[in-house]
Amino acid sequence: MSKGSLHIALSFDEELLSFSSLSNLNDFVAISAAVGKNGRCEHSGLVICFDKQIHYFHFDGRDVLLEEITERTGDYDNLYFKKTKIIHEADVVSFLGHCQKLKARGVKPQYGFVFNGSYYDSKTGENFLVNAEYDITTCVGFCIKVIRGFLYNNEEYLKLADWELPTFKEAPTSLIRYMFKYLKKYADENGINISDLFKSDELKRISPSELLSSAFFKNLPIQKNSIDSINPELEAYFLSLVAA
Repeated sequence: MSKGSLHIALSFDEELLSFSSLSNLNDFVAISAAVGKNGRCEHSGLVICFDKQIHYFHFDGRDVLLEEITERTGDYDNLYFKKTKIIHEADVVSFLGHCQKLKARGVKPQYGFVFNGSYYDSKTGENFLVNAEYDITTCVGFCIKVIRGFLYNNEEYLKLADWELPTFKEAPTSLIRYMFKYLKKYADENGINISDLFKSDELKRISPSELLSSAFFKNLPIQKNSIDSINPELEAYFLSLVAA
């Protein structure tokens, strides 16, 4: 099946899961999106099911959270997720350990729309951040860094070069203002200029719905045109749930 025809065979009702529809607790790793009342994907995270326990790993813009939510999945009824095709059932326990090590080691990114190919390597003895001096990211970028840090040879998960500066300008103005206010404070505290934190071509936005769409693919790195082939329909699907 070609990349362009993939969406024809998709059934989002079957492919996308929620905790209310989850009947099989076999081990899995999934990419998730929290869907707002407006039907738009607002937040990305990773759902990990191991030994019938459900864990939720995400960056909320201030803190990194690894929550065991098995007994309170009802609090996350707006969470939709797709099991990833690149982390197999036998590897779930290792992936959960990867996340636990990162959390224990104190991974703490600053909020910002910076995508520079950096990732988290939980095997390192000291600094777990690879390919960057400063850890600046969004909820989407956080998931990408976690996933890439687990992949064999740390293979690139998304082809980040496909997303360019105009995608950053599409981000909500309120988030862009928050980002620069937050990063200026961080730069001042470290005695540097905000321009020292990232390169201009690293400013870009990958949306939560795009990251969720990436879970439908397995050939790495996943290209933007592959995601674009299904993302409009995925976004329309969530809007239809609100309208129903």
